[in-house]
Amino acid sequence: MLRVSFAFAVLGILLAVLGTAIVVSRASTERAVLDRSLATAAGEKAALVDTELQRVQALALVTSRIPPFSEFYADEGSQAAAIAAVAGPGREINNALAYLWQLYPDRLVEVGYVDVDGAEDARVVNGQPLPADALLHDVRGWPSYRQGVSTPLGTARISAPFTSPTAHVPVVAATVPVAVDGRVRAYVELELATAALDRVLSADRDPRLGLRLVTGTGTAVAGAGPTSTPPPAQLVSGLSAAGRWRYAVRPVPQAANWYVIAAGHPQSALGVAVQPTQAAVLGLAVAMFALALVGFRRARAAATREFAAEQQARADAEQRSRVDALTGLFNRRHTMEMIEHELARASHGPGVGVLMFDVDHFKRVNDRHGHAGGDAVLVEVAERLRDGVREWDLVARIGGEEFCVVAPGLDSEAAVAALGERLRHAVAERPVTLPGGIAVPVTISVGAAMVAHGDGSAEHALEFADRALYAAKRNGRNRLRRFSQLDTADLRAEQPECLHIAEALAISSDLREGNLAAHSRQVAELSAAIARRLGRSEEDVLRVQLAGWLHDVGKIAVPDSILAKPGPLDDAEWQIMRTHPAVGADLLRHFPELAPACPAVRHHHERFDGAGYPDRLAGEQIPLDARIVAAADAYSAMTADRSYHTARSVPEAIEELRRCAGSHFDPAVVAALVAELLHSAMSTVA
Repeated sequence: MLRVSFAFAVLGILLAVLGTAIVVSRASTERAVLDRSLATAAGEKAALVDTELQRVQALALVTSRIPPFSEFYADEGSQAAAIAAVAGPGREINNALAYLWQLYPDRLVEVGYVDVDGAEDARVVNGQPLPADALLHDVRGWPSYRQGVSTPLGTARISAPFTSPTAHVPVVAATVPVAVDGRVRAYVELELATAALDRVLSADRDPRLGLRLVTGTGTAVAGAGPTSTPPPAQLVSGLSAAGRWRYAVRPVPQAANWYVIAAGHPQSALGVAVQPTQAAVLGLAVAMFALALVGFRRARAAATREFAAEQQARADAEQRSRVDALTGLFNRRHTMEMIEHELARASHGPGVGVLMFDVDHFKRVNDRHGHAGGDAVLVEVAERLRDGVREWDLVARIGGEEFCVVAPGLDSEAAVAALGERLRHAVAERPVTLPGGIAVPVTISVGAAMVAHGDGSAEHALEFADRALYAAKRNGRNRLRRFSQLDTADLRAEQPECLHIAEALAISSDLREGNLAAHSRQVAELSAAIARRLGRSEEDVLRVQLAGWLHDVGKIAVPDSILAKPGPLDDAEWQIMRTHPAVGADLLRHFPELAPACPAVRHHHERFDGAGYPDRLAGEQIPLDARIVAAADAYSAMTADRSYHTARSVPEAIEELRRCAGSHFDPAVVAALVAELLHSAMSTVA
């Protein structure tokens, strides 16, 4: 290992000496180098600025979908009281805006919520919510408000640059309307500091190049360059000369009238390099040798830690493979096995009843009373469910604030629903007393389904009850819905809007990794294609496509330093990275229209042999949607350039998928994916 590292060090020295000995002095070569530098810089910076604008647009769009923003206008005439209240939608809006600012404190200056008449309902400046008496009553003259009035529903636009009237710094705003019952009631606005765009332009910039972000009329938005830079209209899209300077211009797609202009002087000798001294070369050799030695030691230590951690993880996983540590109930893995067992026993009986429960507005409990209060609610709900069932029924906690009851021996879905109603009333009939004596009213939404032998697997049983559950949540919460009575046409009609929301969430997540949402888009498209090849219904196809878009949304909680790390992650970083499936599922549970994707999002890193995470499910215990997304995600990752590996060819990726079928992936899913890839390749050739 050390010999190899030393060989690389020697090779690096030779390359350094060779590279630094090259001196280009002719003017024609300098101009060619300058032209290439200008074109490259303009294109790269335009793409990076576009990424920043897409990020703030996606954040605005996703924020506007959070329930408190629309609930704020659910009761006419109550907005003033809601703003002043210490709890309720007004407070939740402030919390949401403050959290949004905390995600990007170096980019966002202000975030606000303004009604259609120009009165502020909430505003957070530099991370601090403004008190009710500091909110402005008329901001109709602000550029962000004027833009909001003309912005269609479901879109977010970037304003022209202006000076924030409250923060007093240059900003651009992304504004998105919020509608209640189809009527626009307010606007969410995010103010992005132009200083953030300055940082984009200045990062890794050759000091001999000027870079400016300008509007179509030549008004500077950010950057620095020659003071006499012509407006873009006077420059061609490629390279052009004006006096002593040469320019390259590139448009910014998300802002139709913005451009990045790269400027350079032909006599700046961009092509000339300075030859380092022998001392510098010797220093380079010592540094490279030291890095190689450190790398060897780190690799050996990491391997030791990884082996110990793997052994401990296996022991811990076996301990919690059956029981939820908080409530003492069975967990999802045991529930799946129980349903399969009961379905096998029900070959000559009526079937198996399945109930799914979700604690309503559980996030509010956590926000107001902390996680200790939330845990107390979950423990009490678990106890009331356990007390309300027959001794042979199974009660389980299968994730977050979701519970399940498996009730064998009931003769109809109506009987299952009757049990669900009794349990719903048992939870709601009296408040839960938290530590400290605080009484909190708690309600649950319920989905009921009856699955007979031959109607499907345990996965189908949970899926049917889950759909009914989220129909109950969509219809107002604290109620029960039966799967057999769902209007599937209505569910299909909601799917396109769900996909738009999912795309916005995926963009906001992927942009942090520089993927420009291409990864999530490919995973969504491949997942849908696999589902069709497996003979799934169109409703199932839309759901797995939704999961493909959203599979990595939990990475919003992973620090940028980990996502952007060019080398391997250490053990602590891996532990953080491995939280993203559970975080993503917990986030999506608060959006009824996105919640059907939760099982696939949570379990897309499980392995078919049971060695995955977070719950170490195996085989058909893993939801089929998750098995599909896992294969599509792996293929997309293998065939894309990443900081830690170069892209594999399609044949190489197919070979790896086949090699891992049965261990990492479901063999049937791999076969469907390979068939789709080969079909696409043949269609391309044709």
